[in-house]
Amino acid sequence: MNKDIFKKIFSTKTKEGIISFVQKHSIVPYVLIGITMFFLTMMLTAQMKTVNLTTEIVQGKRESQLIDDLANLQRKYNDLKEKHDESTKVVEEYQSNSATNSELISSMQETLKQLSIVSGSENLKGEGIVIVLTDGNTALEPNLRQDSLVHDSDVLTVANELKAAGAEAISINGQRIISTSAIRCVGPVIQINYQKVAAPFTIKAIGNAQYLESALNIKNGVADLLREIGIGVKITREKDLKIPKYDGALNFKDASIDK
Repeated sequence: MNKDIFKKIFSTKTKEGIISFVQKHSIVPYVLIGITMFFLTMMLTAQMKTVNLTTEIVQGKRESQLIDDLANLQRKYNDLKEKHDESTKVVEEYQSNSATNSELISSMQETLKQLSIVSGSENLKGEGIVIVLTDGNTALEPNLRQDSLVHDSDVLTVANELKAAGAEAISINGQRIISTSAIRCVGPVIQINYQKVAAPFTIKAIGNAQYLESALNIKNGVADLLREIGIGVKITREKDLKIPKYDGALNFKDASIDK
């Protein structure tokens, strides 16, 4: 009986009725649209899940990167702060000792200045005298020497007399005389600071002009002895005398400080 009912329901007329109903009411497009919308909905849902998952991953990476960047910045900040604190401490120490440091620097500068003057490494000026020694052409007595030319010993005698009289700086033909200077004869000329110089010899000395002149012109002094053998000696005072600095090298190879 069930089979009869099934056959009756799905009889030819019934099929024709269904087809006629579908064709009459045109439901095929709606069915297709419904199926399409269903699949679109499924795809959109899947896409949204993918986007949400990607966003979560990206956000997770960004948060991790930001955490690392923050940690690096914190380390750099700590390093800079430590250096700043050290620099601030040094500045505070200098400021607290500024008066002492200023006095020490001033004293060192003054000492260095004096050492530069003594060593001859500075140009100097001041009052003093100028001595010009020229060769003589007069015949000498047998008990004196053979000629009236200016020798290295004559120049050295004048320089030593000037030092003894308090000369603070001496130059001979532009060569500054210092502690290591040597004055010696080299053939027809004289060598000073390993430089050859010839007559006339111009000797400049800075110091008390009156004392220096008196030391040379004293009776039976250096000037009298030189004139006696025929050497020309001319002495003049200068109020603004200039003496150049020593331009050679000051090197000590064998000597060292004994502490």
